[in-house]
Amino acid sequence: SATVSGSRIMIFMSNSQTARNDALAARDTFAATFPAQRCYITYENPYFKVAVGNYTTQEEALVLLERIKPSFPKAFIMRENIPIMELSE
Repeated sequence: SATVSGSRIMIFMSNSQTARNDALAARDTFAATFPAQRCYITYENPYFKVAVGNYTTQEEALVLLERIKPSFPKAFIMRENIPIMELSE
Protein backbone atom coordinates (compact mmCIF):
# COMPACT_ATOMS: atom_id res chain seq x y z
CA SER A 1 0.00 0.00 0.00
CA ALA A 2 1.06 3.59 -0.53
CA THR A 3 3.09 5.32 2.14
CA VAL A 4 4.25 8.81 2.96
CA SER A 5 7.45 9.85 4.66
CA GLY A 6 6.69 10.85 8.22
CA SER A 7 7.56 10.36 11.85
CA ARG A 8 6.57 8.31 14.84
CA ILE A 9 7.77 8.62 18.40
CA MET A 10 9.59 5.65 19.89
CA ILE A 11 8.57 5.44 23.55
CA PHE A 12 10.01 2.02 24.39
CA MET A 13 12.70 -0.31 23.07
CA SER A 14 14.18 -3.28 24.91
CA ASN A 15 15.63 -6.74 24.45
CA SER A 16 15.45 -7.72 28.14
CA GLN A 17 13.82 -10.91 29.42
CA THR A 18 10.75 -8.87 30.36
CA ALA A 19 10.69 -6.77 27.19
CA ARG A 20 7.38 -8.14 25.87
CA ASN A 21 5.51 -7.43 29.11
CA ASP A 22 7.30 -4.10 29.51
CA ALA A 23 6.25 -3.13 25.97
CA LEU A 24 2.63 -3.97 26.74
CA ALA A 25 2.84 -1.94 29.96
CA ALA A 26 4.32 1.03 28.09
CA ARG A 27 1.53 0.83 25.52
CA ASP A 28 -1.15 0.70 28.24
CA THR A 29 0.38 3.63 30.13
CA PHE A 30 0.58 5.67 26.93
CA ALA A 31 -2.97 4.79 25.85
CA ALA A 32 -4.36 5.83 29.23
CA THR A 33 -2.69 9.22 28.96
CA PHE A 34 -3.09 9.86 25.20
CA PRO A 35 -6.16 7.85 24.12
CA ALA A 36 -6.48 9.67 20.78
CA GLN A 37 -3.01 8.63 19.56
CA ARG A 38 -2.26 5.46 17.63
CA CYS A 39 0.18 3.04 19.27
CA TYR A 40 2.21 0.27 17.58
CA ILE A 41 4.07 -2.62 19.17
CA THR A 42 6.61 -4.31 16.93
CA TYR A 43 9.15 -7.05 17.41
CA GLU A 44 12.38 -6.78 15.47
CA ASN A 45 14.69 -9.47 16.74
CA PRO A 46 15.88 -9.00 19.45
CA TYR A 47 13.94 -5.84 20.32
CA PHE A 48 10.38 -5.16 21.36
CA LYS A 49 9.50 -1.62 20.34
CA VAL A 50 6.57 0.67 21.03
CA ALA A 51 6.07 3.61 18.68
CA VAL A 52 3.23 6.11 18.72
CA GLY A 53 1.55 8.54 16.39
CA ASN A 54 1.51 9.15 12.66
CA TYR A 55 3.03 12.52 11.81
CA THR A 56 3.74 14.00 8.43
CA THR A 57 5.65 16.97 9.85
CA GLN A 58 8.50 17.14 12.34
CA GLU A 59 6.65 19.99 14.10
CA GLU A 60 3.64 17.81 14.92
CA ALA A 61 5.90 15.09 16.28
CA LEU A 62 7.85 17.58 18.41
CA VAL A 63 4.65 18.88 20.01
CA LEU A 64 3.70 15.38 21.15
CA LEU A 65 7.26 14.51 22.13
CA GLU A 66 7.27 17.41 24.60
CA ARG A 67 4.01 16.13 26.12
CA ILE A 68 5.31 12.54 26.30
CA LYS A 69 8.74 13.25 27.80
CA PRO A 70 7.57 13.50 31.44
CA SER A 71 6.13 9.96 31.24
CA PHE A 72 8.66 8.51 28.79
CA PRO A 73 11.94 10.43 29.27
CA LYS A 74 13.82 8.28 26.71
CA ALA A 75 11.29 8.88 23.93
CA PHE A 76 12.64 10.08 20.60
CA ILE A 77 11.40 10.88 17.11
CA MET A 78 12.15 8.42 14.33
CA ARG A 79 11.59 8.64 10.60
CA GLU A 80 8.97 6.21 9.36
CA ASN A 81 7.17 5.37 6.14
CA ILE A 82 3.54 5.64 7.18
CA PRO A 83 0.73 3.93 5.28
CA ILE A 84 -1.55 6.64 3.89
CA MET A 85 -4.64 4.79 5.12
CA GLU A 86 -3.40 5.17 8.73
CA LEU A 87 -3.22 8.96 8.39
CA SER A 88 -6.95 9.28 7.79
CA GLU A 89 -7.99 7.30 10.88
